[in-house]
Amino acid sequence: MNNICIKHFETREYVYPIERNTLVLKLECNSQQNCEINLVYWKRFHENQSNTKKFRNFNYEGTSKYFDLVLKLDEVARYLNYYFQIFVSDEVFYFSPNGVSKEKPSRYFAYQSTNELDVMHYPSWARGIVGYHVFLDRFFNGDKNNDPQVVEEWNSIPTRTNFFGGDIRGLILKIKYLTDLGIKFICLTPIFLASSNHKYDTIDYFSIDPIFGSKEELIELVKLCHENDIRIVLDGVFNHIGFYSNQFQDVIAKGKNSQYWDWFYIQGDKIDVNNINYECVGDYKWMPKLRYSSNALREFILSIGEYWIKETGIDGWRLDVADEVDFTFWPEFRKAVKKLDPNTLLIAETWRDGRDLLRGDQMDTVMNYQFRDSVIDYFIKNSIDSAMFKQRIEDIMYHYPLPVHNILYNLLGSHDTDRIMSVSDGNEKSMKLAIAFLLTFPGMPVVYYGDEIGLNGENDPSCRNTMKWDSIDYKIHHFYQSMIHFRNSHHSLRYGDFTHLNVDSKLYCFTRSEEEEIIIVIFNIQSHDYSTAFKYEYVVNEIKKVVEIKSTIKSKEFMVFCITKDTADIKIERFN
Repeated sequence: MNNICIKHFETREYVYPIERNTLVLKLECNSQQNCEINLVYWKRFHENQSNTKKFRNFNYEGTSKYFDLVLKLDEVARYLNYYFQIFVSDEVFYFSPNGVSKEKPSRYFAYQSTNELDVMHYPSWARGIVGYHVFLDRFFNGDKNNDPQVVEEWNSIPTRTNFFGGDIRGLILKIKYLTDLGIKFICLTPIFLASSNHKYDTIDYFSIDPIFGSKEELIELVKLCHENDIRIVLDGVFNHIGFYSNQFQDVIAKGKNSQYWDWFYIQGDKIDVNNINYECVGDYKWMPKLRYSSNALREFILSIGEYWIKETGIDGWRLDVADEVDFTFWPEFRKAVKKLDPNTLLIAETWRDGRDLLRGDQMDTVMNYQFRDSVIDYFIKNSIDSAMFKQRIEDIMYHYPLPVHNILYNLLGSHDTDRIMSVSDGNEKSMKLAIAFLLTFPGMPVVYYGDEIGLNGENDPSCRNTMKWDSIDYKIHHFYQSMIHFRNSHHSLRYGDFTHLNVDSKLYCFTRSEEEEIIIVIFNIQSHDYSTAFKYEYVVNEIKKVVEIKSTIKSKEFMVFCITKDTADIKIERFN
């Protein structure tokens, strides 16, 4: 039957509400030829009043295997029956729970009802904004009086144990730098009392580490940021705790008689530090893993999440190794913090496919390391071609819920990776392609501190080097700043639709569209053949033809953004 293979199930991954009267449906169709797909739907018992709506393909030319559709109804979405029409060449097929058939189905998919709390809600302030990830000890030393006993010279080589004196006051003093860059939210690495320089071994969750400052300074920072339209997100390390925390030390001293005994995974009757008979992160004994079967532990962590929102007005939590924490806990955490402020942003650290964290009851978004890997493979290493890159990008867009697309934490680097300059081996032209893609793609692009001034460094500890305020690479800084401001000035880039375009194997193209504006984004990654005015104009006109025919936006302004690898030059043209 034309070897058509279609995938759709009556589960939340494939049909889910974004409003009580609005559903998103998606399906996957593998066919030897391009196909068009319609949804046929009706209210239960009213098949004679059926309606039809066309699915959107992830590629304008219909070459993607992925389709989705936003179905807005006049009433609450409930008691719907539906099936699919598939048009391939001159043939029509039907897809229902019984599979693909040439005959109209007698059995249908069903959507039962949309309850109020079924609808996925996300902080609207986070849609499409640009973030900045700060390793506080290495950003700026604004208060010498709170420095650790031993502080390295600012531009010295970082190790896994040394300190440089960066603090909250330093960040306060650099807010104007960040506003000029175009940053709208700041994500900090941990700032609570801990032994290490990275602070992922928390001693006291209710105390700001003195080397960073005080709670009053954090309040001052949050207030200043809010006055400058910037949000602040703290790092919550709740999968494990520090070796020197009162809780773990109490277990070492008292064994099973400690009130915290059931907070940890321990083999035997007492802690054996030398043989490490307790579970910890990465077999690193200084970070004992927490055990969420303990109700007392759960209440303790909930109180931390609530405390810092109430006391300081922070805007969210980045939750460290969120996919290692008991999955039954995160819905409790979400309810607790969202009750205080529904606009609290919850970011999960995960290095894998994070869709099981994004069903509306746990996280708002995830750190999108899959995005990073694909961007580096394509734009910098050139280890995959355009077709494979498109497939990877469409996999991400298809598997994550539609409302999450515009708040995905997209990154090129972090405190746990090689810096993008080092990955690029100093090739600024390739790096600029990656930066341009980061800042034209849907999501919440996040700049790792210092990347915008050309810092390099392999993985930890080199990627955690100090901000070189006295040796800024202004060419790279200007490129970041220009791209961020270009993004911030166009709603279509911040939260518009994304659709791939097929033009030429040497080009990678997509559109961002919102209301009356369409921006066509072109990456010339392999050749300078299109640099001549004639060829460039020809390509643009061909793309415009496709978009004008296929787009659902009828009244629009066209803008073309084109970047070429050989020169890293950008062309921006407007067509009315």
